[in-house]
Amino acid sequence: MLGIVNSDTRMYMTYQHLKKKIDCVLLDDFTVLGIKFDGIILPMSGMKDDETMILRGIEKKCPKEFFQMLKENGVLFCGNITQKLKELPYPLIDLNSYETFINANSKLTAEGVLFLLLDNTNKGLLDSQVDLIGYGHSGRAIYELLKKIGVHVRVIRRNVTDQHPDFISVEEYKMEKPNEVIINTSITNIIDDLMIKKMDENLIINLVRSSVFNEALLRQRYCRIVHAGPLPALFSSASAAHILEDTILEYLYEK
Repeated sequence: MLGIVNSDTRMYMTYQHLKKKIDCVLLDDFTVLGIKFDGIILPMSGMKDDETMILRGIEKKCPKEFFQMLKENGVLFCGNITQKLKELPYPLIDLNSYETFINANSKLTAEGVLFLLLDNTNKGLLDSQVDLIGYGHSGRAIYELLKKIGVHVRVIRRNVTDQHPDFISVEEYKMEKPNEVIINTSITNIIDDLMIKKMDENLIINLVRSSVFNEALLRQRYCRIVHAGPLPALFSSASAAHILEDTILEYLYEK
């Protein structure tokens, strides 16, 4: 028996898919039920330091008693293993440890970025100059998608070991003027005050929840910042739900 926290449309649709194959319950709030679960699928964003989690799109305090619905050998599934979750006395299944999960979601993230580019610029994509900070799973997927449609992309990486014409190091980038569009996928804060002072009406699309920018200084430079949020859930909830369903079933079949 699985419990699925109803944090957003992706989780609701995951429940609709999984209930046809295994016993599961959709948890619309943090009420402690008289049920013992083999596992609980938590919101992909995890639990914050103030012990809140997303419930139907709103941050709500989650009581510790909520987790007592787990069986003695039960597990918690999540896509973001936060410090607060690590403090709980329950096994954690990091969904992002599954390559199929993270690669599939990275492709949906890239499609979401494409939507945001079209929605937030007044130029054709082929006329845009894009800086892509970070080249992890999502960064790579964004780069590959934008290159396929002919967008000029400059990739900023911590280390550049080959002579790829689109790649430059962080050190090199800090000596350059930023392009008009910046997509941030890096947890390292590259966009500091010195970088912002070189900007002029830039668009920043930020994909990292933990990133903090000097937004007052950005406004002084007439820059706009879009905090993207969980793009797979926002723009491709049906596909994201199938990815989550497949990963949960993969784990259960392994067991």
